[in-house]
Formats: sequence, structure tokens, C-alpha cells
Amino acid sequence: MSLVDPRRVERALAGLVRRRNLTGSSYFVDRSTGSHSVVVILAGYKPYLWDMTLARLERFVVPGLDVCLVSPALRSEALEALAERRGWSYLSTRANYVSLAQNLAIARHPGARWVYKLDEDIVIGEGFFDRLLAAYERVAAEGHYRPGFCAPVLNVNGFSYLRFLQTMGLEDAYRERFGRLRLSTGEIPATDDGEAALWLWRHSLPFDEVAARFAAQPPGYSTVPHRFSIGAILFEREFWDAFGGLLVRPPAGALGVDETSICRKCVDMSRAMVVAHDVFAGHFSFGAQEAFMREYVQELRPQVALRPPAAAPATS
Repeated sequence: MSLVDPRRVERALAGLVRRRNLTGSSYFVDRSTGSHSVVVILAGYKPYLWDMTLARLERFVVPGLDVCLVSPALRSEALEALAERRGWSYLSTRANYVSLAQNLAIARHPGARWVYKLDEDIVIGEGFFDRLLAAYERVAAEGHYRPGFCAPVLNVNGFSYLRFLQTMGLEDAYRERFGRLRLSTGEIPATDDGEAALWLWRHSLPFDEVAARFAAQPPGYSTVPHRFSIGAILFEREFWDAFGGLLVRPPAGALGVDETSICRKCVDMSRAMVVAHDVFAGHFSFGAQEAFMREYVQELRPQVALRPPAAAPATS
């Protein structure tokens, strides 16, 4: 009687899962440099935010990072033009699977050890990429946890909004307006109520001053005990390889499959989901909040949009 090696079975199953998660028609313009890091930006559906979000990415992507704009089920001329202008890669898929689009972008940057994943409604500040990587490496070096991913403190987020309030000294004010400070991916004002999103954003301005306030915080982190929004995260390719890529499954167009996929793998594989206390980013809104928040874009824009770069000092 022959015995089946369970490790061989596990590897074979992982191979099948990986092939499924990387199978789909796509269009790809490759401008990668073989960098050790890639920034994968999921975009195409919220162009009214790009002057506040993608413009900041243009300014703050540090030299040496590859960037890939990714559009599921959409080929965007505007994003293709941006990618060409900035020397970034561009990928679109025929099928409307956000996980597939991200998986293909990662797979087509085989030299990248580090993967920054950002959504088009995330606002970042100066030093975002370097500080997030430094936070990840501090957690790993400490040795208590092996990170699955590292995220910034996001203002509109069911977990990190509390750290935002604590840092800004706003816990009592928020509690008085919106009730108890419960942490959850949903069914709380910070994720479901447009008024709460607007309140959090009004206290996130001027954006660059608030980002600098967080950057001045002592290094520290929190681990997330529940599902976490992955609008802005950093993870290692080795982890992505180990679980076979973000899960691709029907129905097409379903949102959150990539999020539940990586969060579950963090739990399954004893990888910590980590929020860095000294890195701040803004999330425009969650799904149900967007229609409400869209009415206030013009109010937020002057204090979120970038100022012109400082002029170089005159030389004699």
C-alpha cells in the first residue's frame, strides 16, 4: 500500500490555485525597471479624485520604485497617458476581477520583493513609502510577529480611525457626536456613515500638516484583530507567492474578495496585520459613504491638493 505525501498534495493544490488566480485576458504596457519594489495602483473609476490622489503619488513616489496602474475591466486612455508620461507600467483586464488585475500586475514585476498596493481614493503624504517600509522592517526585526502586511493609520477606517482620534486628541469629541469607539470593519459610523467620514476628514486638514504630525510620532504599531480594509498596504512577494495570489472568484465585479482573501491568509498562516503609528494616509470614503462625500470634494480639495514644489534657492 502506497502512502500519499501530504506535502506534495499541498504543493500541487497550491499550484492549481495559483494558476487559477493568474488566468485571464489582459493588456499590459511594461515600463518596469526590475526594481526591488513595485507600487500597484488600482484605479479607473473615480477620476474626480485623481488631482488629490494620483497627483500625490506622482509627487511622492521615490526614485527606484516601479509603478503599475491597474484597471479591472477597463482600458483608460487617461491612465495610459499618465503612465506613459511618468514612465509607469499600465495593465487592464477584460474580466472585472480586482484580484486578477492585482495578481497579474505583481506577477509581471518578478524582481519586486516588496509590493505596495494602493487604491485610487487613498491620499498619501511625503515620505509615505520609506516610512511604511521602515515600520514593516521594525516589526519583523522585533521578532514577536511575522507581518502579513503593514498599513498606515487611515482616517476613515474601521480599525485605525481610533489611533487617528487618539493622536489628534479627538476621542471625546468623536464619541459625543457618533457614540462609542467600537472597532469593526462595518456597522459603525467610521465605515457606514457619510457624516462620520466628513467629520474625520475635516479633522485631517490641512492634510500635509496632519501627515507631518504623524511622522513625528514615536515608532509604534498595532496588530489588527479582525478583517481590515486594504486600500493602502505593503507586503512581501514571498507571502503572496506562499498563498497562491489573491483569490479570484465569481461573481465578476464583486468588491472585497481581495481583502477577505489576504486577511484570511494572514490568520491561516500566522501573519500579523500591522498598522504603523507614524505613517498617515487618508481614505476618501467607504462604499456607502461615497455619494455623500462626493458632495464635499470641493470643500476638501484646497487643503488636500498639492502645493507647488518649493523653488530651489537662487545661486550666485
